[in-house]
Amino acid sequence: RLLFGIAQPQLPPKCLLSGPTSEGLMTWELDRLLWARSVENLATATTTLTSLAQLLGKISNIVIKDDVASEVYKAVAAVQKSAEELASGHLASAFVASQEAVTSSELVFFDPSLLHLLYFPDDQKFAIYIPLFLPMAVPILLSLVKIFLETRKSWRKPEKTD
Repeated sequence: RLLFGIAQPQLPPKCLLSGPTSEGLMTWELDRLLWARSVENLATATTTLTSLAQLLGKISNIVIKDDVASEVYKAVAAVQKSAEELASGHLASAFVASQEAVTSSELVFFDPSLLHLLYFPDDQKFAIYIPLFLPMAVPILLSLVKIFLETRKSWRKPEKTD
C-alpha cells in the first residue's frame, strides 16, 4: 500500500472499526489510482501536444515526416478515447488509452527529425553564416558599385567624333 502512495488512515482512538490491512488494495482504492493516473497521463499528453503545436508554429521552415504526423494523430485519438472512457467509467481501458497517448506524444516531441531544428533556429544560422560570408561579400559589393558607377559615367559622357 505504501508503494502505491496510499497512506494508512489515522482512526480516532474510540473507533469501533478497524483500518484497512496492509496486505492488498481495495477495489475503490485501485479505481482511484487508475483514475488519478489516467487524468495525470491525459494532462501530460495534452501539454506535450500543445507544446509541440506551439513549437511548430514558431519554426517556419519545418518539414514533418509522415511517420511523425501519424504518431501525432495516434496520440490525439488516444487522448480522445481515454477521455471518453473516463467519462463512461471504464477506468482500465481509459488508463491503457492514456498510456498510449503519453507514449505517442513523447515519441513525437522527442523525434530526432524535429530535435535538430530546436538547436539551430534561424537567428543562430545567421550568426554562424554572417562571419563566413561577410568578408567575401564586401569586396564583391564594392566591385559591383564601382562597375555601376563607371557604366553610369560612360553613359553620361557624349562620345567625341572627330
